[in-house]
Amino acid sequence: MSDDLGSPHPQAPSARAVVERVDEILEASYHSGDLGNFSDVLAETVYILLSRQTREVVYQRVYRDLRRRFPTWARLLRARSATVERILRPAGFGKQRTTQLRELLREVDRTNRELRVGPYGSNGGDLTLEFLRDRSAYDAETFLNALPGIGPKSARCILSYALGEDRFAVDTHVRRILGRLGIVADESGKPDHDAFEGAIPKASRIRLHVNLVHHGRAVCRESTPRCGSCSLISFCEMGRAKVATQAGGAGVVDLFGGAGAMGLGFERAGFRIAAAVEIERHAAQTYRLNHPGVPVLEAPVETVDGDLLRSWLPGLDAPTAVIAGPPCQGYSAAGARNNGDRRNLLFRHVSRLARELGALAVLIENVPGIRRVNGVTYTKRITASLRKAGYTAWKQPAVLRASDYGVPQNRQRLFFVGVARGISLPTVPAPTHAPQRNGTSDPALQRTVTLFEQLRDLPTLGPGEGAERIQLRDGGVVLNSTAMNHSPKVVAKIKAIPPGGGPISYRRLDRDVARTLVAGHRALPVHPIEHRTITVREAARIQGFPDTYFFCGPRSCQPLQVANAVPPALAHAIAKELRVSLEASELLDADLFSDRTA
Repeated sequence: MSDDLGSPHPQAPSARAVVERVDEILEASYHSGDLGNFSDVLAETVYILLSRQTREVVYQRVYRDLRRRFPTWARLLRARSATVERILRPAGFGKQRTTQLRELLREVDRTNRELRVGPYGSNGGDLTLEFLRDRSAYDAETFLNALPGIGPKSARCILSYALGEDRFAVDTHVRRILGRLGIVADESGKPDHDAFEGAIPKASRIRLHVNLVHHGRAVCRESTPRCGSCSLISFCEMGRAKVATQAGGAGVVDLFGGAGAMGLGFERAGFRIAAAVEIERHAAQTYRLNHPGVPVLEAPVETVDGDLLRSWLPGLDAPTAVIAGPPCQGYSAAGARNNGDRRNLLFRHVSRLARELGALAVLIENVPGIRRVNGVTYTKRITASLRKAGYTAWKQPAVLRASDYGVPQNRQRLFFVGVARGISLPTVPAPTHAPQRNGTSDPALQRTVTLFEQLRDLPTLGPGEGAERIQLRDGGVVLNSTAMNHSPKVVAKIKAIPPGGGPISYRRLDRDVARTLVAGHRALPVHPIEHRTITVREAARIQGFPDTYFFCGPRSCQPLQVANAVPPALAHAIAKELRVSLEASELLDADLFSDRTA
């Protein structure tokens, strides 16, 4: 079994590869959110005891009530059982919990007396389990397992949260989710804690346990899992089958999906992304995180055929459309422009898969440089491949400029569209916006916001400042906002670059409309007024991504995800016109579309 999810057999990725991706997605989603645990060992032990088979809001309230009534554990030990039971009753199993809690404290008291610690030590004090910090992890776990009401799961929680050990606790949420993901085959009555722990890297255990609990409560529930809102669905066979059979029509398969920009535009037009295919790991993770409920197959498109995709997504119907933005490095003016680059012919697999899946429409997007690469024209080849696959295609691709659709850059993209018989070709979308030039703009169109306006409410940062999550005073959060740490020498060079000047991979952006975004040497263009390159968040703003869109992977791998993306507004413009054509045909019910169109 390979660790590579990009293999031709994506239905069987290794458990290690799945765990790594699940850990990354859940941390980006829940940020190891506080579960209310304690660093004090005895406090954590009682807290864990109360949490069993009880909702979080209830056991946290009961714990607070218990501590208000009994500020020391010694006083609680001396209290009447009826008083304790009355406080514990809302958590359920009142008598049983009261008995266990009192027996636990008696055992702690006996051990404190024997070790002459806590109230029996030279300095006095309350009952304690802090002496466990001086014991080995094995001895501490053995002691905890022997306490009344504390089992293997509870002991590992205490070891993790209070004692800082790299242990992995298996509660109902952890067991359910990892079982559904196929990471641990667990069919016994009681979980094999060692098997679960062995499947999780030490560095991830505490963080992953916390985030799995959050995910189990919010999404991957026992009887009513919200598979359509699950960012882990790519790895869950049950979830993939469920969303494929329940989703209905207007489904789109997104090939060469990248970070999900094209899919975002189609979603805004009312389409549903049934599945995406993307080979680059970090881009695939970004797609999964920001498009929950969309299975993303991490594989080369050329290794995928219709049968494989249907076996991976049981119940997948013929998609409404196949959309794709094949790699542009062989065509782009910022690239080598090599007509022998094998990636130049990957568009053939788009037409092939559309035919194999029986899609009603096909859309292929790419850069203007595709018209001619060192004497070779690819526009006719792409159009011919669509027609060979049985689709009626535009004679010439549509050329859309981002600034004509509200995006403050002059990035142009070519769109090739093909439709099945019985469907009229969509109209090329008309501009909706116009950039203001020389103080004037077309009064019939909305004004394209300037690039400076688009950025001005983001945090002011110097080189090396910022973070992947910046918490603002008003409670808001700015994502992916880490500025590159330029040396003084580089900063001096940047200061000398005028607006619109500099090399293509290190150009200072204009305040009004940028030419385009290029990520050269993993760095984005220079800020219009600051003496640094722009952050990933600033680039995403310029492209038209929502501020909630988080880009996964190391900081060095994020710029290309943003720079390679088609602005979602362009995809949305094409998608709206395609929707009109599909609704006008008798092949697709208009009610199958969602009402997200804007």
